[in-house]
Amino acid sequence: MKKILYAFLLSALLFSCAADEETETPEAGDVDIRPEVVFSMADDRPLHIYIESQGIVEAVQELVIRPRISGFIRHSELEDGNVVSNGDLLLSFDDEEWQYQLQQAENEYETAMVAYNIESSQREVRRGGESDPNGDRMVRISTGLAEAEVALNRARLDYSYTEIKAPFSGEISVPERIIEGSYVQAGTELGRVIDDQTVRVRLDVLESELNRLSRGMRVELTAPSGEQIEGTVRAVSPRVDSESKTGQVVVEADNADRVLRPGMTVEGRIQVDSHSGIARVPRSAILERDGGRTLVFKLNGETVEWIYVDPEYATSDWAIVNHEEISPGDTLAVDRHFAISHLQQVRPRMSGAILREGSRD
Repeated sequence: MKKILYAFLLSALLFSCAADEETETPEAGDVDIRPEVVFSMADDRPLHIYIESQGIVEAVQELVIRPRISGFIRHSELEDGNVVSNGDLLLSFDDEEWQYQLQQAENEYETAMVAYNIESSQREVRRGGESDPNGDRMVRISTGLAEAEVALNRARLDYSYTEIKAPFSGEISVPERIIEGSYVQAGTELGRVIDDQTVRVRLDVLESELNRLSRGMRVELTAPSGEQIEGTVRAVSPRVDSESKTGQVVVEADNADRVLRPGMTVEGRIQVDSHSGIARVPRSAILERDGGRTLVFKLNGETVEWIYVDPEYATSDWAIVNHEEISPGDTLAVDRHFAISHLQQVRPRMSGAILREGSRD
């Protein structure tokens, strides 16, 4: 029994030693407990105030190709992307039927003209050679000349519809290619002629901001690709939508490089004001503490100190600060700084730098 008890006590002692070795803590100097904080720099640039909105690109010139007559296609240039010049033939119909109608109308007009001339001569004889301006109208009607003249003009107009020409230079946009021999109904939308060398964008602006805009203001338009072009405010709508509480601003831009395409959704930004001060600081550097006071954390070496500030102007991205302890070039905390305190040591990282492995939240 004593041997068993001795063996048990020896095992317990060895287990306790092993546990102590496993739970031994490292030296305090081996662990860096300073929080990692992201910083950015203040500068002396002005703070521009913008009104921003989205809009859809429209071509200044865009015409729907819609035939006025029905018939079989004899010739077609309606292919997506085709470049055309003003006056180019886009589409023509088989015009045999329309030629026949025109010839018939011409014959009927000539017949009515003969009858009119005979009747006019007889009336002139009966009146002793005197003309009768009022009677001439009745003669034109009674002989059928007036009706024949209308029919002839109608036939000529219909015949002119057998060809559709480009009203201006541009590109063709069609949902599907129209081939020769196809039958097309009158009024069918076949495609569009688009001239997008100049484009317009309609931006919806809140009613509270509408009066800050005027014709001629510069507008920065950003395409989905990130490319930017400059436009100007062409018009400000005189009416506000009662439901959305917005008004429209029409922007026009030169699009010779074809950066914008009709139908694109673009970002529009219009500068309406500008402010300057001692320093422009990132808006994310400004924190609010209890009592509504605002402050920034300024980096000195690897220690931060808080400085209470009262921004003069602010947007979602930047703020103007006029404070004797804040200057352009100062390094201010902009991220991971919500829980740090005054005169605390930190591990600084500049905004945009790659954080070391394991340091992300």
